[in-house]
Amino acid sequence: MPRTPLPPPPPPEHLWSWPDHESLLAERARAMGELQRRGLSFARLALLWSYGLIATLGWILVSLGLGAFEARNADYVTGVVELVLGLFFLMPAVIGVGFDLARDRTVRGRLDAWAALRPDPGNDHRLRAGGRSAGWLGLSVALCLIGLVLAFTGVGQPGSGGIGETAYLIGTGVIALVIGGLGVLRVRGHQRWAGNVLSPVSLREGGGAHR
Repeated sequence: MPRTPLPPPPPPEHLWSWPDHESLLAERARAMGELQRRGLSFARLALLWSYGLIATLGWILVSLGLGAFEARNADYVTGVVELVLGLFFLMPAVIGVGFDLARDRTVRGRLDAWAALRPDPGNDHRLRAGGRSAGWLGLSVALCLIGLVLAFTGVGQPGSGGIGETAYLIGTGVIALVIGGLGVLRVRGHQRWAGNVLSPVSLREGGGAHR
């Protein structure tokens, strides 16, 4: 199923086709509302976590491969196969996160373009998305805490656990920390954007002129 394209940025001023100021603000509110939902929806959070799950699966295979080399009668063929399969899962997860970050920059750029068009404090307060921001932040912080526990557990048992088990705990913890940290950064970026761009009309009068 093809992905619905993002709302485009506003056209240059000489190509504006809005018949009046109210129509312009209505189109601005529609485009910014859709862009804001795309940037901070729980579907985006689920997608980010799915990359983490894929990376975790890949790291489990890598850990099994490392463990296969540990025994005296090591099964090197199985170890190599598990390492290759682990990388096969890790690479798409890393690429997916990269595309997700690039898409986030695109969304933020188009939000900035629409916000600079005209001030509209009557609708802009809805774009702050306090509830969704709190949900993203809470879940992301919880994932970071889980990652810390796993990573410190792995670091604290280098002698009791084998190489594979230690690598599994530390690597899984780091993946959880990275995914949770990206979620926290997404929320903090949105909050900074809302504070800087969605300013009271008294600060942006005269068609959005900057100080």
